[in-house]
Amino acid sequence: MRLLIGISVVLGTVLVSSLVVTAAKEDREPPVPLAGLTAAESTRFEEGRRVFQTQFTPRDGLGPAFNARACEACHHIPTIGGHGPGYRSNLRYRENGQEGTGRLFHQLALPVGTPENLAPDAIISKRRPPTLRGLGLIEAIPEEDILRNADQDDRDRDGIRGRPAMRDGHLMRFGSQAHVASLFEFVADALRQEMGLTSAVPGFNQELSKISLPAFIEARIPNPNLTEQTVRQLVDFVGFLAPVPRDSMFSGGQVARGERLFGELACAKCHVPTFRTSAKPFARGGDGAMVSSPALLNQEVAAYSDFLLHDLGATLDDGVTLGVAKSSEYKTPPLWGLRFHKHLLLHDGRANNVEQAILYHGGEGARSRQRYLGLPLDDRRALLEFLETL
Repeated sequence: MRLLIGISVVLGTVLVSSLVVTAAKEDREPPVPLAGLTAAESTRFEEGRRVFQTQFTPRDGLGPAFNARACEACHHIPTIGGHGPGYRSNLRYRENGQEGTGRLFHQLALPVGTPENLAPDAIISKRRPPTLRGLGLIEAIPEEDILRNADQDDRDRDGIRGRPAMRDGHLMRFGSQAHVASLFEFVADALRQEMGLTSAVPGFNQELSKISLPAFIEARIPNPNLTEQTVRQLVDFVGFLAPVPRDSMFSGGQVARGERLFGELACAKCHVPTFRTSAKPFARGGDGAMVSSPALLNQEVAAYSDFLLHDLGATLDDGVTLGVAKSSEYKTPPLWGLRFHKHLLLHDGRANNVEQAILYHGGEGARSRQRYLGLPLDDRRALLEFLETL
């Protein structure tokens, strides 16, 4: 059964309140925008930030099942817009022989309605909230540059394939299993999945939860809950977030040695150190808006990912599939900002440190893992020290 945990206010009071924007908590660092934004872009960034920090209420459409009341609740480390401190639960289940509509097992629900039973054959897995910083730069990488690294047939026989996740002829590059094609879709989907907020964006205007609310409550909730403009404001905020820079305080010989080993162990085959964004304006996926900001064009993207799917073997196979990925396939996670979440690694946070994450690599990552295990202790330390700078 899904837990029905009441939020700490009287429902009637919540229903008559409006959107509330709260200041960031004292221990949360403010969001960091990309350098070089124009005055107009900075304004759009701030408008989106306000939505990002909004404490949504049932009157706005929150729920009936949800994981948080504000985007920043799951994205605030090391700054607002970063990754989260815990994880969410993904699930896959079948109902009458068909896949169920829900993808998330929510932690919270409004204290009204009918509890939703979880099917006995449901498969539940964890997913940690990713950082949102740098996603605009990732979207600006030309598709052909990413596809150039694909090797589905392992032509070079190195055991590493790299499969592009394609949908309707377009590359999907967001999400743990590369199941989301655009930043616009990423934001609209998160609003609906994580907070139960529908929007005027086509494909995201229907409720996913099967928990029904009393009619007198439904009648007072906007349908859809959010306008497309609100979603666009959030997309602007996320798209203009700067990535976490490397730690320049540690750049000595040991770090350089570790970086060299990163390439020699073939880690860089999947965790490709850099790409470059498009030099020309391009149409953003999802809504087709033109991206022409100098802050996003012709920029280096040191994300350490190839944005392709890789089969990592049975150990990391948790039975859940998203998009076109198999249950043992995951998109190479970007490593920028690694030093801020080094105790919550891999798609489900099972690895408590970087070395543990390396040792979990199976399948296409098995050879690199074995090469790491064959290194002298000093070389292992150098590699880990390099990764600590990301």
